[in-house]
Amino acid sequence: MEPSTIIETVAGARYDHVIDLEKVRAAHRALASVQTIREADGNAAAAYASLQMWRAILFAGFPITPSTKWLETVSAVVRSGKVGAKQIKLLEAEHAVADYMAGAAAACRDLIVSTATSSVGLDHMTESTRSLGASGLGNVMLINVYRATANYPLCIEGDPSDTLAHRDDGWIQVACRGVQQIYDTILQLPCLGMHPEIMTPTMPGYYGIKDSHRSARLVMEADTAIHTFQDRWIGPAQLPGLINGDTAFGNCVTSNFFQGFKINQRERLERVFDILPEIGRDFARTFGRPGLEVVERACWPDDDAIDLAIVGMGPDVGTAAALAETESARHGLRIGVLAARLLTPFPDATYRQLLRKAKGVLVLNQAHHFGTGHLTLDITNACYTLETRPAVISCFAGMGGATVSDDTWRQMIAHACATIAKGEKLPPPIVVHEGVVLWPN
Repeated sequence: MEPSTIIETVAGARYDHVIDLEKVRAAHRALASVQTIREADGNAAAAYASLQMWRAILFAGFPITPSTKWLETVSAVVRSGKVGAKQIKLLEAEHAVADYMAGAAAACRDLIVSTATSSVGLDHMTESTRSLGASGLGNVMLINVYRATANYPLCIEGDPSDTLAHRDDGWIQVACRGVQQIYDTILQLPCLGMHPEIMTPTMPGYYGIKDSHRSARLVMEADTAIHTFQDRWIGPAQLPGLINGDTAFGNCVTSNFFQGFKINQRERLERVFDILPEIGRDFARTFGRPGLEVVERACWPDDDAIDLAIVGMGPDVGTAAALAETESARHGLRIGVLAARLLTPFPDATYRQLLRKAKGVLVLNQAHHFGTGHLTLDITNACYTLETRPAVISCFAGMGGATVSDDTWRQMIAHACATIAKGEKLPPPIVVHEGVVLWPN
C-alpha cells in the first residue's frame, strides 16, 4: 500500500483506499428503478428495504421462525443477481451470525451489515450483541421479528418478550406495526445508527406472524431515491475500522476507565431523542409518508386533551384506535391511543408531555413479566415527576401472540375507567384474554 493512503488519527490509522466505496455504489443494481406498488408481507418488506441500500453488500443469516422468510427473500434475490455483487453468508448458528456481523461491520464502518432473527436466535447472539451495543458500530442492523423468547412452553407466534429481554444490550430498539412502516423504518435506521454523534447499532422489530406473515400494500421507492436520502445523512465514517483502520474491537479496561465508556454510551443514546425526529421529518418531506418518530399518535388530539390514554405497541394498537370513538362515548371519557415506537432509549420526556393532562393511562403489555409489565414500568417512570400523576393501569393481553380482540380491549378499557372513577393510582395488573379477566380470579 502506498504510504500516502495511510492517515494517522487519534483512534488509529486509516486506510481509506482498501475499500473503494464508489465501486461498491456502482456495483449496485436497482431492485426498483421507479416507485413501485406491490403486495408483500412484513418479512418481504424488510428484505426489500435491506437489499435496496447500496451500502449493504453482505448479509449473514440463520433460519428461525418467524424471521426465516427475510433470509429466504434476501438469498433468492442475491442469487438471482438482480441487485448486483452482494453476498449472502449462511452460518451454522446464530452466535456465528452475530460474530460475522461484528467483524464485517468493523472491517468497514461505511458499509451497512444486517440480518434478521427471532426469539432464541437473538438469545444465542447475546455474547456479541452485548459487546456490539457499546462498540460504536452503528452500521450494524439486527431485524428482530418478535417471538416469545426462551421460556416454557415453546411458542412461535409474535410476542415482544425477546426484544424486551435485550433492552440492556445497548442497541437502539424501534417497534414497527404494518408492512409499510416496517419497510420505511429499515430505510431510516442506518441514518440514525451511523450518525457521528450516535454510532450505535439498531434493532428494528415487528410482531412475528401478525406482521411478518400478513400481506398488505407496499409502496417501494426507487433505489436511487433511497440512496439520495440516505447519503444526506450517512457520510464517510469518522472512525477507522479494522480494514480501513486499526482500532480494536472489544478493548479491555479497568474499572476507572469503564465509567467513562458508559457515560459516553449514554451521551450517544441521549442524542437519539433529537436526531431521530429530524431524520423522520426529512423522510416525510422526501417520500410523503410519516417518518421515524419516538411515539406514534395512533388516535390523539393535537392539544393532548384526553382523560384516558392507551399505550401499547404493535398491530393490536390499531384495534384500540378503531374502538376509541365508540368507547369514549360509552364511558363519557376522552380516549386517546399511542403506539410505542422508540423502546430504547425510552423517551420519558415525550410521554410526560403527552400524558400530562390524562386522568389515567392504560398500558398494554404483551410479554410475560413477574411485575407490572415492561412497558408499564417505563410509563410509570415517565409520569413520576408530573405534578398530577395519572393512574397507571397495567393489563396483560396477547401474550404468546394471541389476538387482542375487540372484547378484550373493551374489558381493559372498562377496567381502566372504573379505576379512574375509584381514584386508584396504581392498581394490581390484570390478565385478559378474549374479553375475560383470567387473573386475578
